[in-house]
Amino acid sequence: MTEKDYALQDAQAWTEDTTKLYEAFTFCSDERMEAREISRDARRMLRKDFAYDGDNREQCLGDIEEHCREGVLSVEVRSGWYILGDAPDSPDEFQILLTTGGPALRILGNLDCHGEPRRVWLEWQDWGTPWQEVRCCDNEILLWFAGLFYYGEG
Repeated sequence: MTEKDYALQDAQAWTEDTTKLYEAFTFCSDERMEAREISRDARRMLRKDFAYDGDNREQCLGDIEEHCREGVLSVEVRSGWYILGDAPDSPDEFQILLTTGGPALRILGNLDCHGEPRRVWLEWQDWGTPWQEVRCCDNEILLWFAGLFYYGEG
C-alpha cells in the first residue's frame, strides 16, 4: 500500500463518520423525525454514542455539535491581500485542521460577508507531499461541518 492509499483511506474514514454524524444531526433537527430517512449506521451511532432514546432530540443535537467541535485540532482564519494600513474588518478564509502527520487532513474554505462558510473543500497530505484535494465528501456535509464553528464577526 502506498502513502497516498493510507492518506485517502484516512480521508474516506473521516468522510464516512462525518456523513453518519450529519445524518444523525439532520434526523434530530427534524421535529417530526419520522419524516427523515436515516441509515442504519447513523441510527446505531445515534443510540450508541449519543444515547438517543426518542425523547432527547435537543440533547443529541448539542452532543453531536460538541463531538464535532472537540474532534478537530485547530480552527484558523486569515484575510486575503489588502493595502498596507487598510486592514480588513474580518477574515475571508478558514482552515479546520483535522489530523496531522502522515497522513494529515484539513478542511479549507472561504467565508461570506457574515463570517459563514460559503465554499469548502477537503485536502489530504502525507510526508513529503503537497496538499491535495479529496473528492470523497459531499459538499453539503462539509458546509454543515464547517458551519459548526465561529470565525469571528462578519
